[in-house]
Amino acid sequence: MHEIIEAIKSKNLKEVFFGSNGFSITDETSIKDLQLGYSVHPDGSDLSGPNEGDWQKSWIVIGTDTVVGDPFFVDTSEPSLPVYTAMHGMGEWGAELVSTSLSSFLELLSYLNGISKQDYARIDPDENTITNPKELAAIESKLQEISGEKDYWKNFIEQH
Repeated sequence: MHEIIEAIKSKNLKEVFFGSNGFSITDETSIKDLQLGYSVHPDGSDLSGPNEGDWQKSWIVIGTDTVVGDPFFVDTSEPSLPVYTAMHGMGEWGAELVSTSLSSFLELLSYLNGISKQDYARIDPDENTITNPKELAAIESKLQEISGEKDYWKNFIEQH
């Protein structure tokens, strides 16, 4: 967990918004609380399990989607610490790859933070929203390049 916290601290990202999407990233003081409801029950008992669809012991939540609350989590069983997301409230967890490593995930959030002028997720575009199709295609390509993942970022830009 120390490696994860240090990586997050090094980027100093709290929230990143792009179009109708937003990422809220945890900090050192709240990462333990962020596990509640995922790997830990509020009474302290373990919610993880060994079966497909269970929350896995190796998953550590590092943030949430600011719109729907779905978790972004690192799989600590893999050396590269890939980042996934999954829809909550579905009765089982189906992990979807977001980025092939924690470092690439944080790099792409820094990239988005640098090009976005938004202070919150916007359903209706305003003057701060990037809407140019060529610019969005270039952003999609850059996100896919940084993350090592194509489908998630294709859908991300399509939803934009």
